[in-house]
Amino acid sequence: MMLTSLAFLLGIVVLQHCEVLPAPAWGVLLLLFVPLSIAFRALRLPLLIFCGFLWALLQAHGQLYPELSQQWEGNDLMVEGVIASIPQNRGRAVRFLFDLDRVSHAGGRQDEFPRRIRLSWYGSTQILHLAQRWKFTVRLKRPRGFKNPGGFDYERWLFAQGIRATGYVRGGEGAVLLTDRVSSRPVDLLRRTLADHITQALGDESNRGVITALTIGDRSAMSPQQWRLLLSTGTNHLLAISGLHIGLVAGLIYFLVLRMWSLAGQLCLKWPAPRIAAIAAIGAGCGYAMLAGFSVPTQRAAIMLCVVMGAVLLNRTKRAVHTLALALMVVLIWDSLAVLSAGFWLSFAAVALIFYAIVDRLSEQRLWWRWGRVQWVLAIGLFPLTLILFQRVSLVAPIANLFAVPWVGMLIVPLTLMGSLLATVSTVAGEFVLGVASALLDVFWVGLDWLADFPMAQWHHLPPLWALMPAIPGLILLLAPRGWPGRWLGLVLFSPLVLTSPSKPAPGDYWVTLLDVGQGLSMVIETRNHTLVYDAGARFSEYFNAGEAVVAPYLRARGVRTVDLLVISHGDNDHIGGADAIMHRLKVARVLTSVPEQLEHPSIDICVAGMRWHWDGVDFEVLHPAEQWQGSKNDQSCVLFLQGAGGSMLITGDIESKAEQRLTTVYQDRLASDIMLIPHHGSRSSSTSDFLEQVAPRLALLSVGSHNRFHLPAQQVLGRYEALGARVLDTVNYGAIGVSISLGRGLEIRPGFRQSDKRYWSAGSIDIQSPR
Repeated sequence: MMLTSLAFLLGIVVLQHCEVLPAPAWGVLLLLFVPLSIAFRALRLPLLIFCGFLWALLQAHGQLYPELSQQWEGNDLMVEGVIASIPQNRGRAVRFLFDLDRVSHAGGRQDEFPRRIRLSWYGSTQILHLAQRWKFTVRLKRPRGFKNPGGFDYERWLFAQGIRATGYVRGGEGAVLLTDRVSSRPVDLLRRTLADHITQALGDESNRGVITALTIGDRSAMSPQQWRLLLSTGTNHLLAISGLHIGLVAGLIYFLVLRMWSLAGQLCLKWPAPRIAAIAAIGAGCGYAMLAGFSVPTQRAAIMLCVVMGAVLLNRTKRAVHTLALALMVVLIWDSLAVLSAGFWLSFAAVALIFYAIVDRLSEQRLWWRWGRVQWVLAIGLFPLTLILFQRVSLVAPIANLFAVPWVGMLIVPLTLMGSLLATVSTVAGEFVLGVASALLDVFWVGLDWLADFPMAQWHHLPPLWALMPAIPGLILLLAPRGWPGRWLGLVLFSPLVLTSPSKPAPGDYWVTLLDVGQGLSMVIETRNHTLVYDAGARFSEYFNAGEAVVAPYLRARGVRTVDLLVISHGDNDHIGGADAIMHRLKVARVLTSVPEQLEHPSIDICVAGMRWHWDGVDFEVLHPAEQWQGSKNDQSCVLFLQGAGGSMLITGDIESKAEQRLTTVYQDRLASDIMLIPHHGSRSSSTSDFLEQVAPRLALLSVGSHNRFHLPAQQVLGRYEALGARVLDTVNYGAIGVSISLGRGLEIRPGFRQSDKRYWSAGSIDIQSPR
């Protein structure tokens, strides 16, 4: 049974690595392969691989289409539909999911449109609620996110959630509330009611967001500080309703009903207690999943619960591994796209580890010893997956989860659910119970704060994927029963996972990576033993900035522990916004900037023309601004010139024509560079003809956002680079762009990350044809 499920899983995984989906007509072959796999045992496994591939193909087409027509991107559209999620306040914007019923525009009405979109409403004065029907004027675009090594794949997440367009409410004056409570959505109305009662009971209390998250799965009110604390202690899974929560609630109800029904006497003879308890557990677990909005993780957990309890109802006693295999198969048939979620892999891996390393060896041990061993096994067993998926692992997680899981699962969750439901009947009783849950959460935070202060509480590392292959048999040996020969070999097989590190440039060479931060700028320059970060991207809100979401994950993926120099060219948000996050997440040895008053760091200098330094055979020089220079904010940008054995580069920030004229006059032919960062994102105010003739770049890099409101880059500016014969690469079409400058090979362009990481759900990319 396990091999059958794994073969089906393999076929699904293969499809998820396709750049282009085959035609859905291939799915017809399922009608042939399924009966053949049943009839011919010898061919079952390869046929099931094909079945998994074809089944995933059909579901992927169903998820991918219909999509937003490209010609409608950026146009005003009139939409009608229902708010499908609890609206999230994100600074000056409110964000929510919207299920479309109708789309129209000036040219008529569209018959094919995405079923679900994600909208933001900036400056809204309306109070939005789940299950309201609205009419909006919106502007939409196809799903697109930043594409960087080590970064979060927003496009994949949108696809897995069934969101096929994003956008914003246009204006707001024409927005019309059509229906306040859509009666056809009773589950959404119940969730809305519970959320309102929690808000009424707790007000602005800091734990309100956590209690809302544990009751209905809405985590939008949780603060960034709370999330960081959970991540650093490896307890973030406790505040996202998933298999753990549903299993705890279902298990609690199962044993409670089993005990009570066993006292019923004659009823047990007619309806056995285990079956009645199983029915109650299914009802409780599925009911909790319903409160969470039947999100993808809760759907998966509910299916697994039904499989396990179904065996009890049918009085079928199977081995634990067979039950796990059956649950895996049912989950994959229900939703093959579950493999795109990290939670899918972690949840099944956790259960498999418990079955392998614990279940058969704990019958004579005490409860707390067993619980401690569970945490130890999970910490070791999930270590490889956690590193591959998240680039980090919490070293204090086993200790934190030792007390946090029972504290949250056995105390806080039951009280939260009880208090929320009581609040709908009695406000006073509900407030009291929720207040007790909040007090227990205060104790929870104190414990996590103490653990998070430990040195090396969190370790960051991104191993190569191949290191996972020896790590898996290494884990099997390490967690094997005592007495197995060669258990020490597990450490040898495990070692590549923690000892491998990314390659570095040779002395005299340097590597440049222009990160995809949207409408902003961040660039990383690596020499043999040093790392320079030029600009940090934008701060979009209290909850999101490019420094934390893009730059820091990329540096960790590259094995960078210390940024030797952080250069902030000037004070515009799209360049300085992520700087604080970088300085908090990584060690920054020194900061160089034209706006020292906007940054806090113990070692900060003002960039002035004439500053020079030498790293590992590569020369760096500040060309601008000059001392006492007077110009616009953009013209204050720090301009750097790099010279290595294999070529040179000019990094320009946001300089405009005045600064370009000074550079042309002062440096003349010294400006000549192999690579150039296009100034000011390709604005008309920059890239003057005289300046470009002096620089004469072979390659011009452009950091710009898709469908940005400034309509950059200007086409006439791109024409100037084309006239010079310079090749232009931008982050919109290529994602993160990497260039190697070496003595032996000169200038080498690595494939853009949007190209190398392309999947069938990805936004469009352009291939980089020539590496030179």
